[in-house]
Amino acid sequence: TSLTRHETGWASVDGVYHALDRAVAQRIRSAKCPASTVYAYEDGALETFRAAETTGVTRLYDLPIAHWRRCRQLLQEEAERVPDWACTMEGLRDSAEKHARKDSEIELADHILVASSFTRDSLTSAFGDIPVHVTTYGCPPPIVTEPARRAKDAPLELLFAGHLAQRKGIADLIAALDLLEADWRLTLAGPKPAAAPPALERFLSDERVTWLGTVPHATLLDHMAKSHAFVFPSIVEGFGMVITEALSAGLPVITTPHTAGPDILTDGVDGYIVPIRSPEALADRITRLADDEDHRHAMARAALSTARRRSWAQYEAQIADLVTTWDRPA
Repeated sequence: TSLTRHETGWASVDGVYHALDRAVAQRIRSAKCPASTVYAYEDGALETFRAAETTGVTRLYDLPIAHWRRCRQLLQEEAERVPDWACTMEGLRDSAEKHARKDSEIELADHILVASSFTRDSLTSAFGDIPVHVTTYGCPPPIVTEPARRAKDAPLELLFAGHLAQRKGIADLIAALDLLEADWRLTLAGPKPAAAPPALERFLSDERVTWLGTVPHATLLDHMAKSHAFVFPSIVEGFGMVITEALSAGLPVITTPHTAGPDILTDGVDGYIVPIRSPEALADRITRLADDEDHRHAMARAALSTARRRSWAQYEAQIADLVTTWDRPA
């Protein structure tokens, strides 16, 4: 436990990132790894960027989630709105030192890459006019040729994937399902938080709910291919990779503006964008899918079409073009 203790443990995420950061910085200073550009991620860039600044190396920063101030604001609001779920919001544990490090990395960056407009807006809100570029991630190749059809009078098979914590909006999903008159089943894939509220334990015991826990990726994709819709009512994300996986399985996606949903989905065509903290809106969109199978299936086919258009190769080419454009000799 001490080795993986949050932030300070040698084998914690921060401990590993900081060790890598120091090692890369040392190589830059010693010229063992001659480079004109460095590309680093949040929490692992500070020493690398400091070394790069002194040697004239271009500094590119990848921020995979919304800026910490926006995250903290939203999670604190959630802790007040649904206090029983506060124990699931681990992002509130980060220290002031970790936050200061994140800001120093951003200030040292020549260019910042993010995967969603929500992340970009969280940065411009905190720092004003800074060089932020949105490049959305790609979708996996479609895993089905035709989306699953829902048999007449069969329940609507819903799927959720992610940590069963309120940062992912799980309390709102539970509340939305309580509002439904349609027949539904829900499969959840993902770990429970270390401290699970009683409401979550009660929900998982519902006979209409199947909790898979943490599963291999292939197993998740198999469940996606058999489902009818994907629900991801997240409160704060940087992107939400499971959205693209669901599209590749031919699933209409119901998500919020605090994901990459607005960047990759067309509301009412291949998915729905609903406000955060709105079980009523979630219930309404689920009901629309449950009440009209032809409409749901048309959205499923549109989801597959979106996945085909948004490949990882396209994302890679965009990143390569940007890096080439910004690269300058040391």
